[in-house]
Amino acid sequence: MPIDASRFRHAMGLLPTGVTVVTARLNAEVIGMTASAVASLSLEPPMLLVCVGHAAEIHEAIVGAPIFGVNVLAAGQEDVAERFAARERQRFAPDDGHPGPAGLPLIDGALAHLECRRADVFRGGDHSIVTGVVEWVQDREGTPLCYFGSAYRTLGA
Repeated sequence: MPIDASRFRHAMGLLPTGVTVVTARLNAEVIGMTASAVASLSLEPPMLLVCVGHAAEIHEAIVGAPIFGVNVLAAGQEDVAERFAARERQRFAPDDGHPGPAGLPLIDGALAHLECRRADVFRGGDHSIVTGVVEWVQDREGTPLCYFGSAYRTLGA
């Protein structure tokens, strides 16, 4: 018999993760969502996966868009993570960030920016597992923003 959702959420909160903002185009707008369920999938070809809840506003954009972006946040970007975690603040303004090659905004100060061509989408309970082939990446040195125990953290802190 499966455990209840709150126990599972608590247990998984003990697994430290990086913090990202996933972006996609929804009609004429660009929308972003804070996500910690992002992982490397393959080296040949370079692929990653993003898990997005069916109830998330960005769900249809990520599942349906041919291209999506992933911004890996740096330590000190908690305000960015909080902004894109709030459903009413997930839309980009025209002057938010600067556009990458595919036209999606790159979040200034992030450690890495990746643009992916959507590949397969799989159902996983109340989430969709979206896979993407990484077609462009830009990164820099720095300390990542992490999430652990229901709080933002930095390595060594």
